[in-house]
Parts: sequence; C-alpha cells; structure tokens
Amino acid sequence: MFRKKEKEFQYPPVIVKIIEDVVGGGTIARADLKGVIDELPPGVVVGKDANGLYHPVKTAKVVVVAAAAATIYKVAKKTIFKVGEIVALGGSLEGAAVAITAIDRSDEDFDAITVSATLGAAAVGDVLVLAKEAADAGDAEFKYEPQFVTMNKVDTTVANQQSGLLRIGTVNEAVMPYPVDDAIKAKLRGGISLITFA
Repeated sequence: MFRKKEKEFQYPPVIVKIIEDVVGGGTIARADLKGVIDELPPGVVVGKDANGLYHPVKTAKVVVVAAAAATIYKVAKKTIFKVGEIVALGGSLEGAAVAITAIDRSDEDFDAITVSATLGAAAVGDVLVLAKEAADAGDAEFKYEPQFVTMNKVDTTVANQQSGLLRIGTVNEAVMPYPVDDAIKAKLRGGISLITFA
C-alpha cells in the first residue's frame, strides 16, 4: 500500500458575497496558460471566446516607475503573460497595444516584460492588460472582454476544467491573484455582471 503525501494549501477567501452565479459555471481554456501556471487561483477575471470557452483577462501590476520611452516594464511576480501576446497599458485601452518580445522572471522582486515599442510612461500601480491585436493609440481592444470572476481554482494540466463564475456579488480585491484597475472594475459593474470590490 502506498501513501501519497500532499501539502495542504488554501487560497485566501476572495469571494465575499454571492448573489448570483452563472448557471453551470464555465469551462476554462488552458491553451494560453500551459507552460506558465499549473493551477489558476480563484478570483480571476475571465471573458468568453467565440467557442464558449472562458479565458483569463491577463493583467500585471507595474511595481517600478517606467519612463515615457520605456520598452521594459517591471511588474509584480508570477505574471501569466507569455511572449508573443499583445499588451496595452490600462484597462481603458486608450494607448497603443504592442507585442511582448521577452519576459525575464529571474529577479526575485519583479518580472521584467519587454515590449516591441513603448506603451508610454507607467506609474507604480498601473496595470498591463492583454489586448486582442497590435494597435495604435485609441484602437486597442480587449482580447477577452471582462465578464465574470472565477469562484474556484482550476487545474490547467487537465483539459476541460470547470469553474463557478460569479455574476453578481462582492470580491475582496486585496486577495485577487491578478490586479484590476478602475476601467476593468467598471466593465464588471455594468453589462452582464454586477460585481463590487471590497
């Protein structure tokens, strides 16, 4: 008889209040997470693609001020961005959207994301957001429109994993695994969801 030893780990409670969730939840796409993360934590903002799969609305918080001509942005550790993805600065998508050309995760204090052209000056706390395609200022779009927040962890090593999806309720922003800015919050407070942040 063999015994498997596992460490017990619990994520901080990110969902404060559930008023309404999406009936049946949703299937979380793992293609854009493979090789980056084995388990997606709860409390991730997701949007639906044309096939009905849900994808994380990838974000990363700037932790070191970047100058106006910067092409390297230092963000909080454990970013789930991948080289080749397109990013914009801020959920309002007012600036340009450009490709990630390199990600250096070797520093213990931050991950350094290099982009093909500057996104402009960035202050500490600003958020890089996954965009649909490269675009000039004013033309950028979300790759996946923010719609819901996941309610449980998802094993990304296994296909077709489901997650509960919060549609109306309250989320503890301080323990969300990936940052949201005011523009993303506004998207989650209008349209098909009504999510508030404590």
